[in-house]
Amino acid sequence: MKYFLANLGLHLLVNFILTLIVIIGSNRNNRGQTKHSLTYFVPFMVSILTVLYMVKITGPRLLDLTDVAGQNYYSYTGTIEEKSAFKNYLIVDGEKYFINPLRDLPEEGSYVKIRYTRYSKYVIEVAPAEAVPIDSDSPGEA
Repeated sequence: MKYFLANLGLHLLVNFILTLIVIIGSNRNNRGQTKHSLTYFVPFMVSILTVLYMVKITGPRLLDLTDVAGQNYYSYTGTIEEKSAFKNYLIVDGEKYFINPLRDLPEEGSYVKIRYTRYSKYVIEVAPAEAVPIDSDSPGEA
């Protein structure tokens, strides 16, 4: 859980720095200190980048903060299709889940049960899951 909070703090810091760049650039434009015509548009471009970063990365982590505090997680059972080279995400049945890269993960092709947060899909727990055995003596079979 410490990794989730550290990750959230880092992304909030990046958003804060991007916002400062927008404010400083806008102030330079207002005072007429912009030397090149292209740098006049830097605050506009960085503001678009800031909003996209907030919507795609920081926002979902902020929305998951209440679930993490209350330990309300979703669970899913599936097969690991792929792990990233940096071990910071894995793909289970076509869905991408983010994970602490310091954690030991089962091999690709393993059948696992994961517990994850709703919006950012940050994995809290990965455990091997046992496949449900098919009993050949069950009623209804000929």
